[in-house]
Amino acid sequence: MISQSTRKILFATAGLLATGGVLAAGADLGNTTKQATNWVAIAMFVVFVAITLGITKWAAARTKTAADFYTAGGGITGFQNGLAIGGDYMSAASFLGISGLVFANGFDGLIFSIGWLV
Repeated sequence: MISQSTRKILFATAGLLATGGVLAAGADLGNTTKQATNWVAIAMFVVFVAITLGITKWAAARTKTAADFYTAGGGITGFQNGLAIGGDYMSAASFLGISGLVFANGFDGLIFSIGWLV
């Protein structure tokens, strides 16, 4: 069991270490430069969101029943379903697998992002 005085010393030491870390991290905060606003990127983002919302509104207007929602009214072919599964696989591999390989192997792990497609 830790005594009350030892506990106070530990908390005080932890507080000093935390404060020192904050002061060290804040030492270079004033050396930043302000970049100009990228209006082209903002406009492209707004257009992308508007198109996405338009497609969503169009698809929602076509959905009348639960079967329409869950199975697209039975109108999805096997090829379309295969493309969707392939897209999910590639997305998961890109965002999860490749970033994990880069973390584990350094930038040499980037070769896997091309190699698994071959």
